[in-house]
Amino acid sequence: MPQTASATLNGQRAVLEAIGLTKVYGSANGAAHTALDGFDLRIQPGEFLGVMGPSGSGKTTLLNMLATIDSPTAGRLRIAGADPSGMRPTELALFRRRRLGFVFQEFNLLDTLTVRENILLPLVLDNVRVAEMEHRLRAVTERLGIGALLERRPYEISGGQQQRVAIARAIIPGPDLVLADELTGNLDSKSALDVMRTLQGLNDEGVTVVMVTHDPFAASFCKRIVFIKDGKRFGELVRGVNRQAFFQQVLDALSVMGGGADDVQAARA
Repeated sequence: MPQTASATLNGQRAVLEAIGLTKVYGSANGAAHTALDGFDLRIQPGEFLGVMGPSGSGKTTLLNMLATIDSPTAGRLRIAGADPSGMRPTELALFRRRRLGFVFQEFNLLDTLTVRENILLPLVLDNVRVAEMEHRLRAVTERLGIGALLERRPYEISGGQQQRVAIARAIIPGPDLVLADELTGNLDSKSALDVMRTLQGLNDEGVTVVMVTHDPFAASFCKRIVFIKDGKRFGELVRGVNRQAFFQQVLDALSVMGGGADDVQAARA
């Protein structure tokens, strides 16, 4: 598989830098399992990075550590120039809310709240002024084309619309990094295309995104893909101008990696 070194963009400091990330889990019988083994990663401002690999490869473990939900057994991680390992729990929770945005496969919207209230929730928790909240709400809903949905409940809108609402909630605080986990997994082909075009549009405007996915169609929207297998970095692809050609490269790379039929979703048109 092609290996491509990450370049520094315009001399900018990396949004995220992971060096030697390792995660070892124990078990009831005393056996240890290494889920991530000496993993290095550097993400520059404005990147759209995909992370792919077979089931059990370590993708979720990596994402959880990048999200500061889990801590490494060994290695170092810096996000936006900060070291999460040195933060107290309250500092870490604040850092996570302000500097990181999360988009989940299951949307994780609250049905008891309207779309407006779901999107504004991070700002409410941060005690942002009402005028500022409304200003940001208008800006983000216009960008994502969901302004007409604000007074509806999540169960009253489609899956694709729910995912755009989840993206709006993730980006409204202005995070340094957006982390997405299998965000097209519960969507039909049309909704997946709409969501990926939305995410690509945000990235084109400067939003830095890391997306874990099994779906080669979704991955074809990324600018760069890192492949992981057995907890180790397996290879990397960088997209050129042609997304369709990149899509085929992703399929070829996944076939080289191997894995079960369930590891790769059916190719979408």
